[in-house]
Amino acid sequence: MRSPSKSGHTDSSRGGSVMRLLAGSTAALALAIGAGPVLAQETPVDIETGQNELFSSRVLTTGLSNPWAMVWGPDEMIWVTERTSGEVTRVDPATGNQQLALTLEDVYTGPQHEGLLGLALHPEFMQGTGNDYVYIAYTINNGTAEDPDPAAQIVRYSWDSSLQQMIEPTEVITGLPAWNDHNAGRVVIGPDMHLYYSIGEQGANFGRNIRRPNLAQALPTQEEVDSENWRTYSGKILRLNLDGSIPEDNPEIDGVRSHIYSYGHRNPQGIAFGPDGTLYETEHGPSSDDELNIITPGGNYGWPNVAGYIDDSAYLYANWSEAPEDVDTNADPIPDSVPQFPESEFEPEMVAPLATYFTVEDDFPFGEQCGYICNPTIAPSSVLYYEAGENGIQEWDNSVLIPTLKHGVLYVQKLSEDGQSADGLPEAWFNTQNRYRDVLVGPSGRDVFIATDAFGSAAQLYGDELRTSVLHNPGAILKFTYGEEGSTLSMGEGDDAAGAQDAAAGGNAGEEWEDPATGGSDETADAAAVEESVEAFASAGLPKFSVNCASCHGQAGGGGAGPALAGNDNLADAEHVANAIVNGFGYMPAFGSQLSDDDIAHIATFIRNTWGNDFGIVTPDQVAAER
Repeated sequence: MRSPSKSGHTDSSRGGSVMRLLAGSTAALALAIGAGPVLAQETPVDIETGQNELFSSRVLTTGLSNPWAMVWGPDEMIWVTERTSGEVTRVDPATGNQQLALTLEDVYTGPQHEGLLGLALHPEFMQGTGNDYVYIAYTINNGTAEDPDPAAQIVRYSWDSSLQQMIEPTEVITGLPAWNDHNAGRVVIGPDMHLYYSIGEQGANFGRNIRRPNLAQALPTQEEVDSENWRTYSGKILRLNLDGSIPEDNPEIDGVRSHIYSYGHRNPQGIAFGPDGTLYETEHGPSSDDELNIITPGGNYGWPNVAGYIDDSAYLYANWSEAPEDVDTNADPIPDSVPQFPESEFEPEMVAPLATYFTVEDDFPFGEQCGYICNPTIAPSSVLYYEAGENGIQEWDNSVLIPTLKHGVLYVQKLSEDGQSADGLPEAWFNTQNRYRDVLVGPSGRDVFIATDAFGSAAQLYGDELRTSVLHNPGAILKFTYGEEGSTLSMGEGDDAAGAQDAAAGGNAGEEWEDPATGGSDETADAAAVEESVEAFASAGLPKFSVNCASCHGQAGGGGAGPALAGNDNLADAEHVANAIVNGFGYMPAFGSQLSDDDIAHIATFIRNTWGNDFGIVTPDQVAAER
């Protein structure tokens, strides 16, 4: 192992043991659990609601910059990675007090999937054996801000108990694939004392990366392994020795032994072991067919040729990386010149999922209800096996817990007695207007902690719309305690819930969700009214910008993966702005197939009249002219 050229460091300006005191009780008023319908929008199957009244609930802590992974430490603290700040933070599970353990110097944070990701503690951590090691995974940038060249790496830190800090970084493995989407990044140490690491396919053949080749089915040559060229590790789950080398008992796939343990994955954000050594995995599907899998050595899980089961239902692999350059990526139906492959034509042996969330027929109205939020996926962000024992949550015994980004619920999927298959449909628990990123259960088996994203879109719990960018508990850890019957907070009905909703949204929350330009309707106002409605259009564009654009251009328009919009004179050309959003521009993907004319007009007007810009309205008619 080698020492990294740029090591992480402690923010000395805050002192060696920095306490960010955020008492949970001060944030508790913003948590309201839905007790009505499970989800704001309909799912293609009926999902039962769990008995939320069996738990008390509160906001444990806030102010986290997109927490990604949580691990329970032997110090009885919750260890958390904060993706966008590059910080490892220890959180007191009783008070919510925060102690900073590490601030990375070389972390690269782009849109929504780069930054500090997974974390694992050595099984002998703080046990007096000298193995006081913390393993973290994060992305770095080998290029420039204008031309990024991201890569991922796993680095081992030592824990200094006197300083209460992570020190002495040592690279475990570097040069792993990374990009601006679907990096996955979960790190787990298995019962076999090996590191397991999940890597997504970096969004290849999809959205802004639609022309990038998808390598989820690609396997390395012996020459690539010998030269430590890990380019084919996209869309894989890796198994490594603790020093980063290739285990001798790893599967040999197509005659080559590498770090690859399984392949054919899309975005495997969840990996966790059961008590018998079963490795469970959850991964994001495209517009349907999120998956729950059991990972087997050398297993092929089908992506991008198969989504969910091999059933030819609502999915066809179109390989845009081999399509002619002049083909319109927004064309519907897909032109014949784009290579296309039905699932039933996939010939390799494939491991089928235990369950999908959810498989639908070809005629499902994808994108027509409220965009991708209403598509039949739940966006599973993690997974955790749960066994109740004598004193735990009996309703959850022998199940896997799956936090969801889109629905703001914790899915509890019961398993068969042997844990090798799913037992019926899941139940949905703890419905709030948030994006759930990770779940952790304390040693008692009765305290459940859920980390939330700091921004993004989710199903709307209150109001008339189906999706929203207003999150009620952004960048927080929520705590649910079993056996303390009833909630200390509102359960989603009555004046208290409305008050919590308004407080979380910063005032009159209904105004955040209603479209000021159209009164919530999809109909466009007449031309005279539109010309007088710059402020209304810009207001309507704010949440839509947050959902679709802020990850690249920055919530304050300061730029990032995309150029800065604040004070940008190029926005003066209304036709240019509309055309760029509809058809894409350079590195920017096309949004014409995802957003309506009204949506794009609202976004365009918002960015042209915010952050010092004053360029007037863009009308839906102007957008339609660019299609």
